[in-house]
Amino acid sequence: MLLYNDEADYSGVYNIFKNDIVEENEIYDDKKLNNLVQVVINKYTNALKVFGVKIRKDKHKYKLDSSLYSVNYSLNDLKALSILLGASEKMPDEEIYENISDLKSSLFLRMNNSNKSTFSSLISDKDFSFFYTDLKKQISDCKNLCKDNVVIDLTYLHKNKTIRCKCIPKEVTYDVKTAYLNVYDLSRNENIEIALPNILSMNVMPNRSAKCGSAITVTFKLKGRLAKTYKLKEGEKLLDKNDDEIIVTNSGEPLDKLYARLMRYAELCEILSPKYIRNEMISLLNETIKLYEEK
Repeated sequence: MLLYNDEADYSGVYNIFKNDIVEENEIYDDKKLNNLVQVVINKYTNALKVFGVKIRKDKHKYKLDSSLYSVNYSLNDLKALSILLGASEKMPDEEIYENISDLKSSLFLRMNNSNKSTFSSLISDKDFSFFYTDLKKQISDCKNLCKDNVVIDLTYLHKNKTIRCKCIPKEVTYDVKTAYLNVYDLSRNENIEIALPNILSMNVMPNRSAKCGSAITVTFKLKGRLAKTYKLKEGEKLLDKNDDEIIVTNSGEPLDKLYARLMRYAELCEILSPKYIRNEMISLLNETIKLYEEK
């Protein structure tokens, strides 16, 4: 019951186990009792992990990171939720924004991995261009550059600094705040996302076509047993690592081969960036699922 509201005071949990231990073992030494209580609590939390319930200690509270059960949301449910959360980011009332943020946290605790993956892709899939009448021409110009498959000389602002680079425009994406141009920076060999209002100038490079699209840097996460045994391939770097997962960057591998390889890893792999690569993988997975549903 202490975790009914997704969190519980450490003192409340401690006292429950403390009282039981004192009654059963008649232990009154504070240090010994404290150690024994902590051992018992750890055993319970580890046992709950076996059933998919993850609990972490945050300062003086135990907080729920995943629930014992999950709610299966439909695509329309997820779309409605993404619109609600997106709209809340523009609300001037901080109390409403905080309440909706709390609602999001509660819903995410009971959302399965498939729903979470779908939800995370919804914002970038939506066309919010109608929000930005002042950017209409710039959005159109950027979309045309993406279609033309060219290299551009781009100047933009980043943290109050003017940056110039040669890059390949990939796609225009939107959120509830603004529109973005996703490009592949040829000098840094990485994908970057630039807010359209921060773009100062764009000029097409003469006699240059973007035929080096295969040199895209893709970031993905591996978890579970695969994270522990994975061997880096050529062109890959380890970006981050912890006990249960690793984050890897892959540069230069042809996308068709990369997609095929990552799909074999199933639920143990998740593409993090760039957004359009993540969305392409989601589309491939959905098409595969449809093949089995039709039969």
